[in-house]
Amino acid sequence: MLLCSRVSMAESEDHRTGGVTDARSASLVELGEYYKSSEGYRAHLEAKGPAYFEHFVGVVCGYSNPSDRILDVGCGTGESTRNILQRNRKVVGTDLSTLFLRGEKADGSVQPQYVTSDASHLPFADNSFDVVCAMEFIEHVWPVETVLTEMYRVVRPSGRIVIMSPNLLSPLWPIRDLVAMVFQRRFRPPFYNSYREAAMFFRQACRLSLQKMLSHEPQFVPREPNLACADSGGDFDSVYASHARDLMLFFEKAGCEVDFAAVQSTSFRSWLRKSIARGFGSLWTSFVIEASKVKRPSKSL
Repeated sequence: MLLCSRVSMAESEDHRTGGVTDARSASLVELGEYYKSSEGYRAHLEAKGPAYFEHFVGVVCGYSNPSDRILDVGCGTGESTRNILQRNRKVVGTDLSTLFLRGEKADGSVQPQYVTSDASHLPFADNSFDVVCAMEFIEHVWPVETVLTEMYRVVRPSGRIVIMSPNLLSPLWPIRDLVAMVFQRRFRPPFYNSYREAAMFFRQACRLSLQKMLSHEPQFVPREPNLACADSGGDFDSVYASHARDLMLFFEKAGCEVDFAAVQSTSFRSWLRKSIARGFGSLWTSFVIEASKVKRPSKSL
């Protein structure tokens, strides 16, 4: 079973999740090398077409203008970056893996600029982008604070940070999977592979979510990746048990105005998304947050 390990749970309770032990450091190095060399994972990313990124791209474009500069962090094979460009936006995509970024489309269309870089050391000047965005990325980095700080650094005052992620500590996952578990015996590895593990996940997720909701400080919970199974996706490669409350508290502490985000539209579907986000955003199985870097003195990061 590979839900958040017992060690990680203990670390979160002791408020020591920000540290990087020798074993953790070695695991992160291995993860980085995996991203730089895995053809299987690259194929998994390339299988995601434009429809997969539609909601994310819609949110990003809704918070930007054609004249704005946008940075797409952890863009993988660049599909989200290309889709943002096609919406008449100026965008730069960045990823750790040159292997992923080599898959630029050879159809003669205009391509975005891509930069290979580590998100913990973005090669851009302070205050150089109007929007900094990332989709299904933050759960794959550690320490999370370092990457969030870099995203905050490169966005200009009054600019926005948009992050979309699965909520890997949502207690609603086992409820959502209940029908599949009962009638198809289909579980959700790496988080649970049996009814017992699903019940354990539910209890732990409820406890940690409650702790986060009552806390005034982000509590980032690490998890151990399983790279042997990562080519198939499913967050086997995630190293952070992502939760909206952590990110919102981090950016609020930095002086940002933070809220859940949705596509700017008058449709019923958009209204439903906004309603769910406002009512259940920190518990829902996925989230999109928007942090505005306001022009005022901020607390120290």
